[in-house]
Amino acid sequence: MRLIPSTPLAPLGAAVAAVVLLSGCEGSDFDFDLDTDFFSSDSEESPDPSADPSPGEEGEEEEEGSEDEEQASNHGLPDSCEAAGVTEVVGDLAPGTVLDEESGEVEGIDDAEQLVCTLGDGSGEAEASSFVLVYTVNVDPSTNPDVLQVAEPEEEMNWDVDVDVDVDTYHTDESDDLGGDLEYVNALDGSSSHLYLELPDDFYITAIAYHDEVDRADLERVVFQAAERTRG
Repeated sequence: MRLIPSTPLAPLGAAVAAVVLLSGCEGSDFDFDLDTDFFSSDSEESPDPSADPSPGEEGEEEEEGSEDEEQASNHGLPDSCEAAGVTEVVGDLAPGTVLDEESGEVEGIDDAEQLVCTLGDGSGEAEASSFVLVYTVNVDPSTNPDVLQVAEPEEEMNWDVDVDVDVDTYHTDESDDLGGDLEYVNALDGSSSHLYLELPDDFYITAIAYHDEVDRADLERVVFQAAERTRG
């Protein structure tokens, strides 16, 4: 399945050019007698009140910024779905209690790894509902659908099938607190809805509802709670 936006995406940005005009003037040469008093200690200039803050103040600001950045980026790939508390995080959104787990490197992408946790009823039916929580590092799953090849029961995912989707990239107060971005991808045929949370240091958490209607707000709750549990 290849997810195709239902409308062409607008350019992400436009080039900006700036021209700075410099003007100068020629100075005049003039003669003057040097006064030795000019170089005496009495002629020291007073401190400029508009100068940079003292080293102590500047160090405090840098320390606070470093602490905020460290807090936002301190996330890591869980060892297992159980260690990540997936069952508790997904809660009532899970269509069943059967938990399948897959983990390992992402084929064809250097240093990329992921943990895939799938909750369902274990019926094995092709159209069975499932809720998937995916933790990915060093590759953006929203731009590489092959990363999220979740095997559906009794059928193989075919990523050459185009599915029209609506895409919305946005922020919330919670995502800003985590230093992250959100992208919501909803399949127009109702087969799935994805919510991607991009965090610092190339770490991603994806919540996917297959063959089930799940509100975006509920998907947000899941990825935010999952992100809190991945903090070191």
